[in-house]
Amino acid sequence: MISPCRRDTGTPAIDPEVKKMWRLAGSTSAVGIEIAVAIAIGYFGGNYLDHKFGTQPWLMYLGLLAGVGAAIKALARVARAYRRDLKDDDKPGDGAR
Repeated sequence: MISPCRRDTGTPAIDPEVKKMWRLAGSTSAVGIEIAVAIAIGYFGGNYLDHKFGTQPWLMYLGLLAGVGAAIKALARVARAYRRDLKDDDKPGDGAR
C-alpha cells in the first residue's frame, strides 16, 4: 500500500522555479509546431478545395492566409502568457527578500 505522507521515489524534489522554466520551455517549443501545422493545414486544405471546385489558386491563397492568421494568433497567445508570467514574477511581496 502506498502511504500518502511518504515519498519513496528516490528522486529529489523539483525546485518550483525550475519546474516553471520547463513548463515555459515546453509551451514555447510547442508553438513552433503549432505554427507549422496551422500554415500547412491552410495551404493543403485550400489546395484540396481548389482542385475540388476548380478555382485554382484562389482558395489555396485564402487557406494559406487563414493558416498564417492562425499562426500569428498562436504566437500572440504565447507571448501574452509569457508577459503575464513575467509580470507575476515581478510582483512585490513574494517573501523572497
